[in-house]
Amino acid sequence: MAAKKELQELVEFLNSPRQEVQRAAVDLVEGLTGSVDGLEQLMTQADVLLRALLRLIAGDAGTSKAALHSLINLSQREDAVRQLVELKVVGRIIDYLIEGSSRHAELLVMLLSNVTVSDAACEQMLQTGSRSVAGFNIAVLLKRFLDSQSEQPDPYQHMALVLTNLTRQRPGRQLLLEPGKGTFGALASQLRAPSALRRKGCANAIRNCCFCAEEDGTLGAVLGDAPALEALLDALCGVTGPKEQDSEARAALAESVELLVATDAGGQVLWDLKAPEMLRQGYKTEEDLEVCASMERTANLFLAESGAVKEVTE
Repeated sequence: MAAKKELQELVEFLNSPRQEVQRAAVDLVEGLTGSVDGLEQLMTQADVLLRALLRLIAGDAGTSKAALHSLINLSQREDAVRQLVELKVVGRIIDYLIEGSSRHAELLVMLLSNVTVSDAACEQMLQTGSRSVAGFNIAVLLKRFLDSQSEQPDPYQHMALVLTNLTRQRPGRQLLLEPGKGTFGALASQLRAPSALRRKGCANAIRNCCFCAEEDGTLGAVLGDAPALEALLDALCGVTGPKEQDSEARAALAESVELLVATDAGGQVLWDLKAPEMLRQGYKTEEDLEVCASMERTANLFLAESGAVKEVTE
């Protein structure tokens, strides 16, 4: 009981009017979130704790940083994510990012990547309930993501994981791939980014965009961007530059090609881009069994459709 009372007092100190008390309390909370037991204990006070931590994001630099670290650790738990979404955490994060009122953009985007594993958080971010603003938040953050590619440290690299999460949902894929937005090309442009996190996250988002593209009504947006498809194939096969080093990213790209070739229109477009020859070259140096298997299935799809293409595996 004493421990429970001490924990309640600690959480109450987060709401102290004295900044030094707030800072000491949030530092202790941050330390507790570093262990499974600590997270479990803190979640017994979640109603008060999460509200207080969200408020402290607007505090001084040190307090804000500790509050964000605490929220990032807490948001590894499904129950914490659910409550954070109910507290409109997505809107709060986006407001801070768009206004530029926080020094900790990287931590805010990390928190956003954690909470958008939730469908409800994705819906809030996509703003699908309001046609007049649908996609505005995504457009702003996507521009920040693209513009910051060469920055070190890279404050927006975790946006790649947010895009992966958003594209798991049909509304997310359809919104991002609306004609004229150029999102597919933007994702492909990150396949040569310095950040491995950017490359892997965007490879997974590309794979998600290719999944059910025909049913989503977005296949035209994907196949109509030949430079993006060429960039995808090159990162996978390493024809004009080095191939992607991360095997999971290559697996996502290989599956993307396979999904597209499985459609009638996609098979023809990729044939015209000389995909069979590029895949054949990539296969020669591919060591990952999952990637090899996907390339082989793609080769068989080409063979079944045309009967004229050389096998990737020869």
